[in-house]
Amino acid sequence: MTASPTSLAWRPAVLAADERARACAATDLEREQVHRAAEGVEDAQAWLVRRVIAPVRAVARTLLRNPADADDAAQKALLEVLTSARSFRGEGSLDAWARRIAVRTALRHARTERRQPTAAAADLEGADWLPAEGDTPALDALPRPLPYYLAELPAAQRDALILHHALGYTVPEVAELTEVGVETVRGRLRLGTAALRKRVRQDLLIGANGPRRRP
Repeated sequence: MTASPTSLAWRPAVLAADERARACAATDLEREQVHRAAEGVEDAQAWLVRRVIAPVRAVARTLLRNPADADDAAQKALLEVLTSARSFRGEGSLDAWARRIAVRTALRHARTERRQPTAAAADLEGADWLPAEGDTPALDALPRPLPYYLAELPAAQRDALILHHALGYTVPEVAELTEVGVETVRGRLRLGTAALRKRVRQDLLIGANGPRRRP
């Protein structure tokens, strides 16, 4: 049975990787290196930055559509990783810990800069969390690429959808990361999903006017 294009199902590789990361604790080497980084040992700090730079950048580029904002937020997040090294207990994975710091930093940066709505939707193409074409039948059936629909949503709804569906955080986790109540997150997810489905239905009925998928 073919998936409905309005189901808006997504299951990008970054989500699967994050789920695997959450399921395993940090290694002894990682705990030792992070401890040394917290003590100010330069080679350990350099190791830590190299170790987490990929997931930190992926989160920043997911939540901030403007490339310059994403780069700025990633740099701030890396600094926050270093200053927060003492808080790392190693009970979960290093990647998952760094991602949470990156999420908070990126959202804080977005609130400060207030430049998300000015970014072109095309900036989202190739984002690390987006599934490749052909991976998800529902996405392949969309009249326009998913980023163009997300770009039309209010920032709060878009962030909630991305954090929950693309980055795999639970509703309580999204509430904690965005500093709002659980019911507020549920409302944003409900309204955002309804808005996306409405836009998709309209495009299916009258034809999308925006950029199409590349052949």
